[in-house]
Amino acid sequence: MDESLSSIMEVREDFMVSPVGDSKPALRSAYFLKPLAKSLEGPVSEVLSTSMTMPLPPVFEPKEWPLVVHFSWWLRVNWKWVEWVDALRDRYESVWKKVGIFEAIMSTKCSLVKDQNLCIAVAEKWCPETNTILFPWGEATITLEDVMVLGGYPVVGDPIFTTLQSQEMREVEEKLILARKEPWKKNKGKASLSVWIDRFCNSGSEIEHEAFLATWLSMAGLSPNGCVSKLAFPIAINLARGNPMALGPPVLASIYQDLSLLKKTIVGLAKKLLLGDNLELEVTLRSPFYLVQIWVWERFKNLQPQPSLINPENSWLYRWHKVKPLKIDNARLALDSAMNHFRWRPYVQYAGRFKVFYPENETLVPLGKDLDKELVSFVTCLRVSVLVGIESTVEKYMPHRVAMQFGMDQDVPGCVPRFHGSKEFAWKNYCRPISATKLYFPARLFEGDVTTRYAKWFSESVLLNQHDFPKNIVQSKRSLRSLHENGNDADVPPGFAPKLGATMYSGKSGNVASNATKGNSDANNASSGFLLKRLKTVPSGNSAQDGFKDNENIDAEAPTRCKNLSDQSSSASTADYENAKRISPQAKLVGKDTVEPLLLEEDTEDANGSKEARMSSERVSLSATQGESYNCVSGMNVKDLEERIKRLKTVIKKLKIEKFGHR
Repeated sequence: MDESLSSIMEVREDFMVSPVGDSKPALRSAYFLKPLAKSLEGPVSEVLSTSMTMPLPPVFEPKEWPLVVHFSWWLRVNWKWVEWVDALRDRYESVWKKVGIFEAIMSTKCSLVKDQNLCIAVAEKWCPETNTILFPWGEATITLEDVMVLGGYPVVGDPIFTTLQSQEMREVEEKLILARKEPWKKNKGKASLSVWIDRFCNSGSEIEHEAFLATWLSMAGLSPNGCVSKLAFPIAINLARGNPMALGPPVLASIYQDLSLLKKTIVGLAKKLLLGDNLELEVTLRSPFYLVQIWVWERFKNLQPQPSLINPENSWLYRWHKVKPLKIDNARLALDSAMNHFRWRPYVQYAGRFKVFYPENETLVPLGKDLDKELVSFVTCLRVSVLVGIESTVEKYMPHRVAMQFGMDQDVPGCVPRFHGSKEFAWKNYCRPISATKLYFPARLFEGDVTTRYAKWFSESVLLNQHDFPKNIVQSKRSLRSLHENGNDADVPPGFAPKLGATMYSGKSGNVASNATKGNSDANNASSGFLLKRLKTVPSGNSAQDGFKDNENIDAEAPTRCKNLSDQSSSASTADYENAKRISPQAKLVGKDTVEPLLLEEDTEDANGSKEARMSSERVSLSATQGESYNCVSGMNVKDLEERIKRLKTVIKKLKIEKFGHR
């Protein structure tokens, strides 16, 4: 082991295998983020098992659930705010750039179309114990790097609880507090965003800039009550005077807290649905939760709509300004089956765009006293730490569990003890000095592998709960859509046969298809064979010898990395699918007749509240001997139908017992 890297990384020779499971184990030098587990026994595995056994609604139909989710700070165009941004930009752009918030402020001029189903599907897979997202094929999360790149929030600087140092700064704070108490304020003195903007926008007030920054900070999730909060005032005052503040940690902490809150609500909803309780649950998210959706769009090629072309001077979020999400029939299934579509390092192809250190070739950087800010920021993203959030809340940050997102290799992660201490102590942990004499940075286009013991550990952790995984998928609606004009699936690399993976999604602008109309089995592709072969090493002539792959476009997929999943079905999962197909709310029972998709018009609302026609997924026709089609259940014997309904109830009862252990 290289002692010079010991504080952050561990380097050693180990047997490595592709995370997709398509290569032979290769012995090479590998770089890991610490801490690492010394053995496969103990609480490391228990965390995964506990999180994966949390009950979820058996059918992914958020629109049908008695659940209301409010997103307080979702980005929408507010023309009064845009006018205010433009008015102050000429005067304060240099200050905003100095403290590293220019990109984040300009991003608030965007309008992002919300895909609530996708956000809920991500929250379903959230693990509050590790602050990571657990997919059947691997572990990932939203990191400080994501917050820095996508949101434009700096991860280095003073903590948000820094006190005001001068009398002048304290006087400005008093004026801001007094403004919140003026008689025209409503809601018990709490300034709503719109009222606060009306009060200060182009007012010429001596505290207009501080009031502006307090508004923006509230939109960034630094307000616990959904209004312009006085907790943001000291931060705004420091920023207005050119004092850099580390905003990335509290923003990420607020996203983690909202993901945990939404996961807890979904788990509670599942229990209520099991008991037949339809009382509506309501949850309000205060973080910039749109970053969760953008994180998915940047990393999952099969779920990514067509981004817009942007000018170099525009903030990165403009790629997604007013871009409509893909129409995904089942976001839960799409994430579960996206093994071959996940991009571990999506930002490196735009290395010149971001102030992040993405060297062209692997690099060892000697560390001195005066480190480049970009280096410090990237190192901060790599280290296990504690994030101090608003009102002194703290969240664990564990990048060692998702090392491949930073171009490192992945081994079994070590446990991080629960934090007990003050916000000051947590901050000291976050910004502790870098003790290594040199740091390793992977080549820009290098993608890490996993150790063979990690492959074994993760597959066993998932397979412990294997019986639940197919049921979570197959009890959902299925739809069959047309193919590309060339006959291939949307995300199949050129020259490969269709149906390499059973991802359920619809195409960009309605033209890209998701699945073949015949021979496609989504449930089968999510069966036990899927997980077992996902982590099992298979022969390949593509194994790494020196630990570094040739520089190549990260979007180019080698043939060996595209595994055909069509033969990974099992009789058990097929049986599950047949049962689930019957309990689908739109399934039409027609005895021995052939079941085909029926195209029904359903009204749905997009993020702007406009009605759109959505194509449903069931069509019923009689067998060829009948020579005619029937819609719904016309022509069916009533007694026959009642008998089938009785059998349906029996199936539902059995599935509930298998899923929740409830009798």
